[in-house]
Amino acid sequence: MPNEFLEAYFPLRIERYASIEDSGGAGKHRGGNGVHIAYRFLEPGEISIHDDRWLTYPWGVNGGEPGSRSTKELERTDGSRQWIPSKCDRVKVQAGDVLHFNTWGGGGWGDPLQRAAEQVALDAARGLVSPAGARRYGVVLNEDLSVNGEETAYLRKKLSAERDEPLPLFNRGGTLEQIMARCKQDTSFDPPTQPRFKQSIAG
Repeated sequence: MPNEFLEAYFPLRIERYASIEDSGGAGKHRGGNGVHIAYRFLEPGEISIHDDRWLTYPWGVNGGEPGSRSTKELERTDGSRQWIPSKCDRVKVQAGDVLHFNTWGGGGWGDPLQRAAEQVALDAARGLVSPAGARRYGVVLNEDLSVNGEETAYLRKKLSAERDEPLPLFNRGGTLEQIMARCKQDTSFDPPTQPRFKQSIAG
């Protein structure tokens, strides 16, 4: 809903609403970037979050790379910062606290090395892709964000020779077992466990 609506009806202020650089998966067609929204609370109260994609990645397709996960971080007035899970209720906040809400990015489609180098440079000029992120497409940018043709040709040839062929139909950022194994390291949260139900004995 519009930021103006939120600010008019709730005691908060939207301090930032911006695209998250490099959050879209690399591909011939780049995945859409996630959005960083910073909510500053003007009164004490409680918040609830019901979101998704904190554990698994949005898939890359036909050789594209996965998009980034979602994250939520609460910045307290005392300077401390606290990661918030994707689904939680009644988190207490104070006036001046800021919630940094980062949505997930979309997965890329197609071989990133086939994206036109000039298009990657345009993405960088628009703040969608960083110079470092451009290298995921095999593109090397000069300081003025123009394409360095010689170094780009060399990097694309090098990346093409080093990767496995054919490119995967789906890129999930690893198997579920691999994602679960590095969950704590990547997200600061313990991996989810399968629910256990009490067994009843009919008789």
